[in-house]
Amino acid sequence: MKPQNLISVYQGAAALEKASTNVEKKFKVLKSHEIRNLNSFCNILQTCGCNISDFDGFFVGYTIGQIGKEFDLLTFGSDLTINIEIKSELKVAKKEEKILKQLRVNNYYLKFLGRPLRLFTYVDNDGFYEYMVETDSLVKIASSVIASCVHNHRVDYSVDPDREFVPSNYLVSPFNSTDKFISGEYFLTTAQQKIKEEIACELQAHPFMYFSISANAGTGKTLMMYDIAKDMIRANTKVVLIHCGIINVGHERLRDYCGWDIRSISSVTVFSINNIFDECEIVFIDEAQRIREDQLELIIQKTTEKEIPVVFSYDVKQYLKSSEGRDIEAYLKNKHPNIKLSPKRLTTKIRTNKEMASFITNLLNIGSSRDHLNYSCVTIEYFYEMGTLMEYLDFLQQSGWTALTFTSSQYSPDPYDSLSGVCSRNAHSVIGQEFPKVAFVMDDNFRYNENKLLRRILFPILRHKYIFYACIMFGNSVLVDKFQGINNILLFQLWYSHAAPPIFQDHLWLTVEAFGKCLLDDVVVFFREAVRNYQYHSTIDFSKRQESALCIRNTVAELS
Repeated sequence: MKPQNLISVYQGAAALEKASTNVEKKFKVLKSHEIRNLNSFCNILQTCGCNISDFDGFFVGYTIGQIGKEFDLLTFGSDLTINIEIKSELKVAKKEEKILKQLRVNNYYLKFLGRPLRLFTYVDNDGFYEYMVETDSLVKIASSVIASCVHNHRVDYSVDPDREFVPSNYLVSPFNSTDKFISGEYFLTTAQQKIKEEIACELQAHPFMYFSISANAGTGKTLMMYDIAKDMIRANTKVVLIHCGIINVGHERLRDYCGWDIRSISSVTVFSINNIFDECEIVFIDEAQRIREDQLELIIQKTTEKEIPVVFSYDVKQYLKSSEGRDIEAYLKNKHPNIKLSPKRLTTKIRTNKEMASFITNLLNIGSSRDHLNYSCVTIEYFYEMGTLMEYLDFLQQSGWTALTFTSSQYSPDPYDSLSGVCSRNAHSVIGQEFPKVAFVMDDNFRYNENKLLRRILFPILRHKYIFYACIMFGNSVLVDKFQGINNILLFQLWYSHAAPPIFQDHLWLTVEAFGKCLLDDVVVFFREAVRNYQYHSTIDFSKRQESALCIRNTVAELS
């Protein structure tokens, strides 16, 4: 996104509005009422002395990646950031409360930029308001105040907000950023807050009922559920949280230092059930898609007997074995139709990396994602020696990466058990958690079938909300070759060591950066040809955008 001139924005949008109803939606930046409101805003500032240049350098409708937080107007200077929200006429009831709430949230996100802030709201046919950060209050101001601020502002056009906003500052997890969660350094989305309020309201009307919160990965269901539980615990409600997986470090901190009653589903048995629900007033069950039927029935029996409300949170797509992936809503409606059930759904993804989502889609089903994104967040490495692989994983972990692998089979030997010892964390141990940089290993047990579908289920490890991936291939050159359907891999590295020709035996490091429309099969072809050129000793590096396969082959020919 580029900064724009506000006069141009509303006049251009108005022209498109008048031109034709057939104009593609993606070109219509503003809706009709937004055009009118922005026009009104600019007219008022012009009457206060602002000229055309003062309206330049604004980001219109900027959204923080992965978070989904949107700002109407943002402009950045070297010593000041200005945020202006534009609104249609509001009803008097709770008007200022609504404005204050929005600007308070905006301040939370913008304060991480480390610059002084001024936050305003313009309400059509009403006037201007400014949020006072020091006193956490709202003040109605004269139009001349904001006009002076905009006129004196010196835009820094070099600022790229996509680089300024770091997702890890905002993606609070009860498990991986427990301190921020406990101190309330986060905000729920509108959809999350709506479900939270609905649950509170429905519980007042019906003290005993069930809630099923169905949500895809990246929608923030766990944060929302733990936020609801936190408020109830602070209101002295006896809360029991059951996690359908292994208790992690975040769980332990909440339990040991904050006094939360958190249990693993494995602890729920016929012998412990009475003790667990003895004084309980509400139960929260997270990752409920993994619960066994006998465990679920045991909980249903005891909570209906004692009339204890239950909140289930689950994602049917996130499972570790075929017996999981239970749809709680469907199960309850089918097996227990007499229990009052209130289904909820979270659909808006706020913790999803679009590049990662596209890459994962293509990895699992070659060519199925047509987003044509540059996968700068993905690095692919190849090793064929276990010792070298282990050394590299240690290096990554020391550099802040989280290495994940598959859980070894408890009952019978499994071909994938060979990977279970490459690192300490497996898919079962990180259920519900998130990490900024993740590495995982794929060996020759991972194959594509005739339909270009990857045979091994990777869902427990492949999560759209991670920021960077390192895909490490171990002794699987066929899989590397099959990655030809994945476009725009920005960095693809191979090590050729002892099995290579003598001149490569000193671990010659080959790097190719393939951009634009250069397919990965072209990169593989390049490597094959490069290895044949024994006389070329130095690193080969291509980093120019839109390099074609022909250009690569010609370059190799010249080098030989």
